Amino acid sequence: MALKELIENQTIKIDDHKRGNREIKNWDNARSDIHIDKTTNFPLNGKRQKVRIKIPINSDRPISIENERHQEVYEIPNRLKREIQQALENKQTRESFVKDVLKVLEDFETALSTEERAEEVLTRISKHFELYWPKNRIKQYVNNILEFYSLVYENDDGKKYFAKVDKEKIEIGRYNGYAKQFKKIG
Repeated sequence: MALKELIENQTIKIDDHKRGNREIKNWDNARSDIHIDKTTNFPLNGKRQKVRIKIPINSDRPISIENERHQEVYEIPNRLKREIQQALENKQTRESFVKDVLKVLEDFETALSTEERAEEVLTRISKHFELYWPKNRIKQYVNNILEFYSLVYENDDGKKYFAKVDKEKIEIGRYNGYAKQFKKIG
């Protein structure tokens, strides 16, 4: 089973929340707090709210859940909990995903060295979400330096997904009305 359910109307980020401070990224340092962020617009207490689940991958910090006001949420909605458990219950699927994330992170500083390398990084992660053939590539250069690179996918029923890498993070998700990544895709 693939992890695609984790990105239906949602976004996953892999980052360390030290954007813009020009610090060298040391993915092996537990103080860097590298984690997977799952952001979803999910019904919580009867209304659609942004729910963020932070899963540390380079430390023993606990998983945290918060709402859009950065307030801690103590109980994850059952449907969201079931979705995450079902997507990650298969040990082989889970281990394969983590293995590829770790492989990408160990050479993350080279992720934007070339367009080919950026596409390789995104393809390695995207395949776990059943995203195989990009329909479009979006790239941005500043002073001849690749700033970000994105792949845009479209499945058979017209749903659009994206995978993006920049200097601080990797993002993957479904492009929908809640996504802020792109004004217009493909």
